[in-house]
Amino acid sequence: MEKIQLLYIDDEPDSLTTVKMGLEDRGYEVLTADNGAGALELLKTHTPDVIITDLRMSPMNGFELFQEVKKIPRFAETPFFFLTAVDDYLAQKYGQTLGVDAYLTKPIELEYFDSFIKTRLSKT
Repeated sequence: MEKIQLLYIDDEPDSLTTVKMGLEDRGYEVLTADNGAGALELLKTHTPDVIITDLRMSPMNGFELFQEVKKIPRFAETPFFFLTAVDDYLAQKYGQTLGVDAYLTKPIELEYFDSFIKTRLSKT
């Protein structure tokens, strides 16, 4: 069985490392980038099954990254999640308006996140 590949983008090194290690412990292959430009560069050569990003990043925030990724035809149907410390109704609503698949807040229980990813992928 082929591993599910995730791309996780976060400019906070501790979060990037913790989430990456936790997901790898659950059997995922995890690519990481610490900003939107790095993520777009990785997407030139990789096609992850799921893309997960933080919102607050600079110079490209998570909303902007989502919009750029969805311009790339091969990622039109790729599940895209926000995983962020921003627990704000307006940000969640804006994400829904854009078409983001899920808006999850940190800290997240990795067992729940693992189940969430597998459930979402079974629907695609």
